[in-house]
Amino acid sequence: MKGNEKLIEKFLTDKTHITFDDCDTLLKDYGYKLSKSGGSHRVYHKPGTTPIIVVVPKKSRYILSPYVNRIIKDLGLED
Repeated sequence: MKGNEKLIEKFLTDKTHITFDDCDTLLKDYGYKLSKSGGSHRVYHKPGTTPIIVVVPKKSRYILSPYVNRIIKDLGLED
């Protein structure tokens, strides 16, 4: 694993309490850059990879689990 170990552990064990700031920090640690921000959608890009989209919910401070699972899969955190 690389990056922030505590944050990675949080992604793997407590998927229902991941904030947008958590996602932003982890994606930037892995070399992704926020390239598009419109409305509630944030798109992160890294050369040679598929863009990752994170939707910031309006009525909650936590990111929905499908987006958290996508980040875990795309970054290979469970490997």
